[in-house]
Amino acid sequence: MVPVRINEYIIPSVFAGALNQGVTVPVFIRYDGQSESSKSKQKIADATLSIKDGSFYVNKIILAELPERTELSGKLKQALTEVSSKSLGGSNKLTINNDAFLVLEPRSFHLEMVVGKDAFEASIIPRSSIMGESSVNNASNILAYTLGSYHNKYENSGSTSSYITLDNTTGVSEHHFNINASIYGLGTENADAQLYRSMYERDFEGRRFAAGMVDTWNLQSIASMSALNSSRIYGVSYGNKSSTKIENETLSLIPITVFLPAAGEVHIYREGRLLSIQNFPMGSYEVDTSRLPFGVYNVDIEILVNGKVQNSRTAQINKASNRYSSAQSDLAWQHFGGMLQYNKSNYRDRRTSSQSETETWIMGGAVSSKKEWLSGVTLKSTLYGFDRNAVNDSEIDVVFNQLVAANQQLLFANDGSWSNISSVSLNAPNGYGSLWATRHTSSVGQRLPMQNSDSFSIGMTANTGNVIPFPGSLTVSRTDNNYTGSSYINADYSQSLLSNRYASVSMRTGIQRYYYNNSDSIRDKYINLDISLPLSTWFSAGLSSENGNMLANAAVRKNFDNSAITQAGASLSKRIKSSDESGYRSDDFSTTGYVSYDTAYNSGTISATQTSDKNRSVSLNSQGSIGWAKDSIALGKNTYTSGVMVNTNFIDAGSMTAQINGKSYPLTGKTNYISLPPYAEYKVELMNDKTSEHSIDIVSGRQSNLVLYPGNIGVINPEVKQLVTVFGRVMKSPGEAFSFVDLHNHIGKTRADERGEFAIDVDKRYPVITLVEPGGGTCEADINLHNARGAIWIGDIQCQMLQRFTSNSTEQRHDKA
Repeated sequence: MVPVRINEYIIPSVFAGALNQGVTVPVFIRYDGQSESSKSKQKIADATLSIKDGSFYVNKIILAELPERTELSGKLKQALTEVSSKSLGGSNKLTINNDAFLVLEPRSFHLEMVVGKDAFEASIIPRSSIMGESSVNNASNILAYTLGSYHNKYENSGSTSSYITLDNTTGVSEHHFNINASIYGLGTENADAQLYRSMYERDFEGRRFAAGMVDTWNLQSIASMSALNSSRIYGVSYGNKSSTKIENETLSLIPITVFLPAAGEVHIYREGRLLSIQNFPMGSYEVDTSRLPFGVYNVDIEILVNGKVQNSRTAQINKASNRYSSAQSDLAWQHFGGMLQYNKSNYRDRRTSSQSETETWIMGGAVSSKKEWLSGVTLKSTLYGFDRNAVNDSEIDVVFNQLVAANQQLLFANDGSWSNISSVSLNAPNGYGSLWATRHTSSVGQRLPMQNSDSFSIGMTANTGNVIPFPGSLTVSRTDNNYTGSSYINADYSQSLLSNRYASVSMRTGIQRYYYNNSDSIRDKYINLDISLPLSTWFSAGLSSENGNMLANAAVRKNFDNSAITQAGASLSKRIKSSDESGYRSDDFSTTGYVSYDTAYNSGTISATQTSDKNRSVSLNSQGSIGWAKDSIALGKNTYTSGVMVNTNFIDAGSMTAQINGKSYPLTGKTNYISLPPYAEYKVELMNDKTSEHSIDIVSGRQSNLVLYPGNIGVINPEVKQLVTVFGRVMKSPGEAFSFVDLHNHIGKTRADERGEFAIDVDKRYPVITLVEPGGGTCEADINLHNARGAIWIGDIQCQMLQRFTSNSTEQRHDKA
C-alpha cells in the first residue's frame, strides 16, 4: 500500500489502508455564528469515513446519545440518517440540508457539523411520564394492619373496645389483588367482621382495569358520586385515569425556552436578585423552573457564553401553588358498571329519616380535562344511573392567578334532587392574608338518599407581621346553617413574643361560640403561652373557659432523635372556677400522658388519662405491615402496599444503611423490610452506617433501580462482608515469636514484624488466619469474632506448623474501627 494524495494532503499508507475499509470518527457540533478558530468539543454523532477516487466519503452517520437533552430538529435527523456514501468534494465539505453541513479538517481528522438555529428543536422537560414495567416478576404479598384498643374504667366498672383493620395485597408484576376488612369488638362476644374491598386491579401504561367488590372511589376516581352514601359495589371499571402517569407539577405552566449558540450558562433574576444558574451545551432548551418559588411573576433571563451576555429577555413564571398540572390536558375517562348495594335513606322529613338496604344495578362514566387557560382550569363530570335514578355530578375548578381561585360543584338528578356548592378564595399580595367563602344549597327529590342543605361559610386570615414588629396571625370564621338554625363562630389569634437562640415564646388566644336553634348554647375561650426550648422541648400554659367553667392548663412535649421513642408528652388541666349556669360540670382535674414510638417493625402511640372522678382510660394505636417475598418474610413499620426487602444475611450483630431516593433507612439483622408507596420508581443504594462501629464491605448489589406496583416487593441480595481488623502476635512457643512470616485469609494478606505482631482484616463468615513459613510450613488459627466490632486484639497465637489451633487469648479489647 502506498501513500494516497487527496487534494493537497498526503495520507500515510497505513492510515490509507484503514480508510479504504472505513474509519469511524466522532462528529462535533458547532453553531454557524461561532468562531472557526476554536474547535467544538460537543459530540453529536459518529460518522464512517472512507477514501475513494481521490476524495473523502461519508458512508453513514449514527447519532450519539444526545447530551443534556440536546434535541435536533426532525428534518435534520431524517437527513442525517439518509447520508450514504456522500463525497466531501474538493473543499472537504458536505451539505446535509439548509440548516447543517459537515466540514472535515484532514490534518487532525476533526469532523464538525455546522448548524444554524433552525437545526434545533426546543428540548421541553416532560410534564408527565408513564411508568415502565414492574421490576418484580415473582409473587409477593403485603399485609398491612392498623390496631386500636381503648379501655375505660369508672369506679368499679370498665369497658374495652378494640378493632383491627387488615389490608392485604398480593402482587405479580403489574397485577395485584387487594382485600380490605376490619374486625370490631376484638376479644368480646359481640365481635363483628366487615369486608370492605375484594378487588383485582391492573394499572399499566396509562390504562386501569379493576373488578370485584369495590367502593365508589375504586370504581372511579375522576369526579364525585355524591348521590351514593355508604355503598357496596360489585362491578368493573376501565379507563385512562391511571396512577402510572407521573406528573411533574413543579414546573411553570408555560415552558420558558432559551437558545445557546455554544456551551454556556442561563441566569434567572427576579427584581434584581439571582434565583438560578443553569448550565447547558449548545442547543435550544427549556429552563428548569422546578426549584423556583411558586407564584406568578416576571423574571429576567440572561444567556452567557464564555462569561459574556449573548442575549437577554423577560419571561413570566406561572407556578400558582393551587393550580393543577397541565400534563394531562387530554381527556381522562372511566367507564364502570355492576351491582349496587346501598342504604335507601329518606331525609325528606326534617325531623325523621328511614333507611332500607336495596340491591340494584349501577352504570356510568366519568370524564375530566385540564386546560392551560388562565393559571389552570379543571373540568370534571360523572354521569351515572342506578335503580330508577339518573345523576350528573359536575365540577369546575378555576385558578385565575396566584391571588384568586374558584370552585363550582353541581348535582342534578331526574327525581328533582339538586345540589350546588360554590367556593372562592382570595389571597392578599405580599402575604398579608387570605379570604374564603363557601355557599352550599341542596334540595331533596323523590328518591335519592340526600339531605336538604342551606349553609354559608366565610373566613379570613390576616398576618400581622407586616404591620407590627412581631409576627402574628388572626383567623376569624363563621358558618351559618339556615336549615338547622345553627351557627358557629370562631376567632383565633397567635402572636410571637420572643425568639432567640435560647427560647421561642408565643401566645395563642381564641373564642368560639356555637348557636343551635338560634340560642347561645356553647361558649369557649382560651389563652395559652407556648414556650419552645432547645433539645426539641415545647411547653404551654394557659387558661380556658367552657360555659363558665374556667380551667388552668399546662402541657409539655419533647421530641427524641435516633430513638425508638419519637415523642413523649403530658398535660394537666385543673378547674379553678365552676359555673352555675350550665348542667355541665368539668372534672376538678385531669391528667393525660402519651408516648409515640417508631421502630423498624411497628409504629404507634400509647396514651393514658386520669381524672378526679376516678375515670381512667388507656388507648393504643399501632400500625405496621408484614412483607413476604420468595423465601423471606419480615416486618415493616408503615402500611404502604409495596416495598423493598434487603437480605443482608449478617451472621452476627451488624448494621448498615439503605438510601432510597435520598432518604436513609437503617438495616439490622438478616432480613429487613421497608414499606414504600406503590406506583413509583426507586433508586436504592446500600452503604455503611456512619453512626455504627460495625465495618461492612458491600462487595456486590450496592445499587439497584426498582419500579414498584401494588403488592410488589423488590428483593435485594447483596454480598456483604462483616469485617473486623484483627491485631495479634504469632508465637512458636512461649517467649519466641514468628518473625517476618506471611499471614493470609480469603480476603487479604499481611506480614508479621520482627516481634510477630500483625494486623489483618477478617471476614466474620470465615474467621480463619493461615500462617505460611518461608520454608513452606503452614498452620491455621480459628478466631472467635462473636460480638467483635471494628477492631479486636486477640493476643498470642501459639502456632505449630502443619497444625490447626484456636485463639484462646483472655486479653481482648474492642476498639471502634
